Amino acid sequence: MDETTKDEIRSIIHEVFQKNSQVLMISLNDETGLPILTFTRNPDDSISEITDPDITNRYAALAGASTSLGDRTLSTLSQERVRLIHVQGKDKDVAIAVSSNLISLVVTIPSGSPNIIAEKLNAQLKVKI
Repeated sequence: MDETTKDEIRSIIHEVFQKNSQVLMISLNDETGLPILTFTRNPDDSISEITDPDITNRYAALAGASTSLGDRTLSTLSQERVRLIHVQGKDKDVAIAVSSNLISLVVTIPSGSPNIIAEKLNAQLKVKI
């Protein structure tokens, strides 16, 4: 992916953070599970890009494994594919939206609607990637 495309994606992600104060983290991965970009909200409410490969690879692996597990579970019930995984937790809610060329992982505060944010982000970005 070229740097111009990444800059466009960065701009879109920053906009998502600005419009949704409940978003704590966004991690984007390509369809093979490789990390593209990961951003987090800091305690001072600023937004920073995570560039440490150990951290970005960890989130990419989490998203990939969750999607793979969901696909295997669904394949035993029907021939459909996972499109969205949503986990509501005590301290954070997590959603993973999947399209043919992008996996978006969104972490929010509880009841922050990460599923809606992840799906909208995926729809907006899949035309750019």
